Amino acid sequence: MANYLRDFMSEAPVLSTRRPTINEFFLSAYTLNIYTGCELGCPYCDSWLFGNRPLNETIHIPLDLPQRLSAELAQIDRGDLIAITALSDPYQPAEQTYRITRQTLQVLADHGQPCLLLTKSASVLEDTILFQRIHEQSLAIVMTSLMTMDPHLAAKLEGKAPPPALRLEMLAELKRAGIPVGVALLPLMPYVNDTQAGIRGVLRACADAGIDFVVWDYLHIANDRHRSRINEILARVGSFPQSYYRDVYQGQATVSPRYRQDCDSDILSRCDGLALEVRVPHRIYAGKLRPTNEAALLLKHSAFRDRVQGRERVAQLHRELAEEVYAGNREPEGLRDSPMAPLIREILARG
Repeated sequence: MANYLRDFMSEAPVLSTRRPTINEFFLSAYTLNIYTGCELGCPYCDSWLFGNRPLNETIHIPLDLPQRLSAELAQIDRGDLIAITALSDPYQPAEQTYRITRQTLQVLADHGQPCLLLTKSASVLEDTILFQRIHEQSLAIVMTSLMTMDPHLAAKLEGKAPPPALRLEMLAELKRAGIPVGVALLPLMPYVNDTQAGIRGVLRACADAGIDFVVWDYLHIANDRHRSRINEILARVGSFPQSYYRDVYQGQATVSPRYRQDCDSDILSRCDGLALEVRVPHRIYAGKLRPTNEAALLLKHSAFRDRVQGRERVAQLHRELAEEVYAGNREPEGLRDSPMAPLIREILARG
């Protein structure tokens, strides 16, 4: 069992600085990490990189976080979404005792601040009313990460997390309560959960559960220490020579462009065949975010599909336009060359 250390945050900011570019997966201009340390301790998690001690050894309980957040929200635009997705699960076991996440959601509801929360825990259902309240005022989205639908593989990859089927049931219940829900297929690990059968199983289960959208990204191996941890995972789930990952990563922290393109193309095609949205669909956030954020997201989401389907020139144009619009330029010069110009101008005119 982890050690719980009750903290006061003193002068440390609760929210991140405003992102230089909007997060196209989670719609966020800001991120918020509630607990520091995570009792789930999933071995592939990037959070292992941010401390010298084990991620799941000590959990810091920020007793004054809700009060400090309330003060900081006075300076935050109501059209900027806050993503509670950062370095630990907001509904890890400590939440049952301290309820810092619940208090945080109450603060967001009091201010009408849009939010997106990522969790693996069905305890999120206990706060359904708070999510409904936020969503009625602005926007609330709940997501879960899902690597596989195979319970045996899941136990090897993230043994302390709830089973995959339970996470989908959790999202289905939230959707019945009127909350938009999504799945993050994170991370895709070469030779582990990137098989056609594995990906097909996850996407089919998402479609059957009525999930609103999916996103995905690839395992990030930032340094040698994390690489050693990943090698331990590979040894636990199968006999994979290290040369396999050298071929895919080619000495970089992330997968090669060729691998990414091939896998993105396959997943996008499967999602289209299942009528499963990739990225948060516009209908969910239309009119609920700052117009520049809404327009930037539309452009980024279009750029993703354009890039995967081989329209690199228009993809590059839309990526550049997204950056300009998010920064506040409501009439960038390149907009006249975009097929999305009428819609983008209509959105920006609301501001």
